[in-house]
Amino acid sequence: MTLQTFPGDLAQSFSIIHRAFQRDTQPVYKQLNLNVTNAYILLLLEQQGEHSQNELAKRLVINKGQITREIKRLSELGYVSQTQSVDNRTTNVIKITEAGSQVVPKIVDIRNQWWQQRLDQSHVDVNAPFAETLQTVMRELIERDK
Repeated sequence: MTLQTFPGDLAQSFSIIHRAFQRDTQPVYKQLNLNVTNAYILLLLEQQGEHSQNELAKRLVINKGQITREIKRLSELGYVSQTQSVDNRTTNVIKITEAGSQVVPKIVDIRNQWWQQRLDQSHVDVNAPFAETLQTVMRELIERDK
């Protein structure tokens, strides 16, 4: 059996890239009083509209305790609002506020700058094949961290 498997290699690449993204962008997000998970929540709400707290937890693969803490924090910052669902009184509906929408372009810029740096340092064209790009970026990150 070969040690290299296409789906497994992609999963490993995603994992390595995701951890490096979190580590590299956390200080930048902190300047906005956010963390990476806060940014993911705001992006999802901006792109796809309101969600229940449970839907957010499932989509972002976050446990219920963490999503509760993240939503509380975003509410305190004025970036999201919570209302009780009219259909199910046990469900909180989370919506992005105007203030939250105003911070999203900064989040997108942070994400895009990080990716552009990876592509530039790896000498990868944005139109290169997806799997090849992932593996090239992953190798660059591994070499960088040695």
